[in-house]
Formats: sequence, C-alpha cells, structure tokens
Amino acid sequence: MDKMEHWNTEQIKQYNRSLVLKIIHKKGLITKDDISKSSNLTFATIGNITSDLLKAGAIKIAGYGKSNGGRKPVLYEFNWDNFYVIALDIGVTKVSAALVNFKGDIYKENVALMNDFNQDTPLIEKVYKTIDDVLNESGLAVSKIAGIGVSAPGPIDENGSQILSPPNLQGVENVNLKDQLQKRYNLITILEKDANAVALAEQWFGTVNNNENILYVFADQGIGGGIIVDSRTYRGFKNGAGEIGHILIDPDGPRCNCGNFGCLEAMASGLSIITRIKQEIRRGVKSSLTDVYIDNENSLTLETIMEHGEKGDVLVLKVLEEASRYLGIGVTNALNFFAPKMVIFGGQLVELYPEIIQISEDIAKSRAFSNSAKEIKFIKSSFGKKSGLMGAASIIQQLLFDSPRDTLIRI
Repeated sequence: MDKMEHWNTEQIKQYNRSLVLKIIHKKGLITKDDISKSSNLTFATIGNITSDLLKAGAIKIAGYGKSNGGRKPVLYEFNWDNFYVIALDIGVTKVSAALVNFKGDIYKENVALMNDFNQDTPLIEKVYKTIDDVLNESGLAVSKIAGIGVSAPGPIDENGSQILSPPNLQGVENVNLKDQLQKRYNLITILEKDANAVALAEQWFGTVNNNENILYVFADQGIGGGIIVDSRTYRGFKNGAGEIGHILIDPDGPRCNCGNFGCLEAMASGLSIITRIKQEIRRGVKSSLTDVYIDNENSLTLETIMEHGEKGDVLVLKVLEEASRYLGIGVTNALNFFAPKMVIFGGQLVELYPEIIQISEDIAKSRAFSNSAKEIKFIKSSFGKKSGLMGAASIIQQLLFDSPRDTLIRI
C-alpha cells in the first residue's frame, strides 16, 4: 500500500512542495505546464506552490517562454543566491566556518586553528568565535540564512545532536552542538558525521548522479567512511554505520586512539603515518627528516613528510606505500559487504598523496570477492580542502529540498 495513503494534508503539501522545488532545481528554466507534466500535479496545485516559493524567495521569475497562441508562459528558476548556509567544519587541527549559497559557492570563510585557542577553551567557544567572525565580516542579514550545517568527526549520537567522543579530538565528549547553536543563532541546525556529510556533498555539488550507491573514504588525520544508498545517507543503527577506520586489519597491530588494536585508522591515517615516521627515526632509521624531528618534534607534519617524500626520502616512501596497502585492504573489506558503484576518496592525506587512490584501487580490485568489483569507479573528491565545508552546506541543502517549509521559515 502506498505510504501516502496514511499521510495527513500537511504531509502531502510538504511532499508536493519538495517535489516541485526539486524539479525546478534540476530542470533550470521551466514553466508551470512543464512542472505539472513532470510531477503529475494539477496546474492549480502548481500555481499555489510556485506562489509560496516565490514569496519565500526560493525561486524567481527568469523571463517568458514561447507562446503557442496565447500569453507567453512564465519561466521559473531556482534562486541560487537568495539563501545561504552557515557551513561549519570541525576537524582535528582546525575549525572552519563559511557562508555558502545553494550552488556551492563560498561567500565568506574563516579558519581558526585549534592551537590558536587556550588548551582549556571548550569546543563550543571555538565554534562560536569562528561563526561570529564570518557573520560580522559578511554583513549578511540573518533572514538570508537557511540554517547551520555542521560536519564533525564521529561518533554522533542517534538523535544527531551530540559529538560523543571522537578518538582524535582530545577533551571532546558529549558536546551538544545542535541545541547550543540553535539557541544562540535561532537557526535550524543539523549535525552530521564528516564522512557522511561529504558523501552527500558529492551528490549535491560534485560528480555523482542521483540514485548511485557510493562509499566515501575520508583519509585525513583519521579515517572515516560515508555511505549513500539510493541518494540517501545510510547511518545504520544509532548512527553507527560507515566507521571504516575501525575495521580490524591486524589484531596484533598498533593501538588505535579508540582503544582497540590494529584498526585501519591506526595503520593508514595521517596521524598513524606521522607516528610511524617518528618511531622509525627513534629506532635510528636514516631519513632526511631526522634533523627536523630533533629540532622540533611537533614540526613533523603531514605536509613536511610529503615534501621529503617528493624528494625521494626512502623511509617516507616506504611508510606511505604500507599505509596505502592497508587502506586498500580496508576498502576491499568494505566492497565485500557493501558493493557500491563508486568509491570517492577525500581528505588531507588524499590531497597530499593522491597516489594512495590508485594503490588502494589496485589492491581492492584484485582482492574483492565479486567480479563486479572490477567495474567500480575509484575517484578523487571534487572539493579538495573545502570538502568539509561543502559537506556541511549539503546537509541544509538536503533539508531544504526534503522540507521546504521547515527550512524557508518565510513560507
């Protein structure tokens, strides 16, 4: 039985608004008649919905089409620049905030390094400061902002309100970002795990077509995974899905920040690469990084390591090769139980060492159980260093198209 048979009048109206908005977004310039044909809604219903969306500023009149004997039909299009999202990306080393329009264009951006704050500064205060700076610099009216999207390391609680206890974010535990941000800014706020958010962004702003099943591999300081099934984020029971970084690779492997041993994150992440390089230098292995490490241990960053790798440092190349192979094994395991059509790689490690994609692909396609794995596309993310912000923006974009009335409060 069609689930719409059990919907009330308001639910049906919400669905119809969402459908019309999606059609206008996808088609570009379009008339009421063409919207009616694409949606199977009556011309009168289309008229009421377009009137509401015009008042809300979600769409605009872009001109007139060709006449078939009567008056020229009005052409509607999506109003890309009339609303913005506060996109907030929380990472291990920095907090970024930006104002992003619904086309994915960044209007204003502010980045605050975690080290710029006192060590005992609560995460929420860092977030407030970063957002406030963006808003003050932009001068944008709050009425132009549709909501706040937050991309953050998992785990996230099942209600999508709290960052629980991310292994690589020291001192962060059970932080209720959603409620605090909604109260301070009086804007709808959605919190999503970073890898899920960026996977969604690939669909809204990137190269992924609708209805494609994708696996997003977020290789950064840590390793995360995002899953899209039939154009929807798959979160699993209590938001627990997609934690590819904690697939077991070696039961006797190094201790992970989550407390277990031999996790993929402990063997192939940015932090694990830095840790491994330091260990090898302490063991006396020759490297051009030795002097850097002795002078200042904290200066041994991923960027520095990659610079020495490009110059042919044998230790760096060996560690990167091993990390890439481990990532390939982890992806192989994911392919065996999910079988996506596409695997997208993003994050700082991928940006600095894009070769990791090809190495992972070669291993995964040679070891995956199904022959169909050979047809899976392996690609690099569309967004580079802006992936977290694009992910955060896409969360509110998704809400807008699912629930226009909730997002565009002026309807």
